[in-house]
Amino acid sequence: MEKKEESKKGENQAKIYEIGYHIIPAVSVENLAGEVDKIKNFLTENGLEAIAEEFPRLIDLAYIMPKVVGGARRKFDTAYFGWIKFDAGEAPIAKIKKFFDENENILRFLLINTVSENTIFSAKIPDIQVKEEIKDVKKETEGKEIKSPISEDELDKTIDKLIAE
Repeated sequence: MEKKEESKKGENQAKIYEIGYHIIPAVSVENLAGEVDKIKNFLTENGLEAIAEEFPRLIDLAYIMPKVVGGARRKFDTAYFGWIKFDAGEAPIAKIKKFFDENENILRFLLINTVSENTIFSAKIPDIQVKEEIKDVKKETEGKEIKSPISEDELDKTIDKLIAE
């Protein structure tokens, strides 16, 4: 009984996907916006609603990627990387994959199931951790004599001494 209720809940939830893609660098900067518009138009024509996106920017690839373009096998070490997060609703994901597979200007793509919330990692350190580290440093320095900073002359002499050795 519980499994049926869980599956019904899953059916009612939105199907959120994110697609990251590489556009080949043979596409000129002037035509890049047109390529992105083709992707967005395809998604909207198929009933998909964009939630978030990042316009592609040129990046160096970690390794050389081959792709057949215009009947010739070419190798790329750079590409324009962009991504779009969208609500798929009832749209067939296989149709989206086919569109990206058949697009000659798409070097690679990755389609993943995700959540609608913003999942970008924040570099901020939690306050609790910082407070604990400050307490630890205070305990370590208690009762110790704090030395005054070294003067520039003394520092220069020390460096000269180390270089001479």
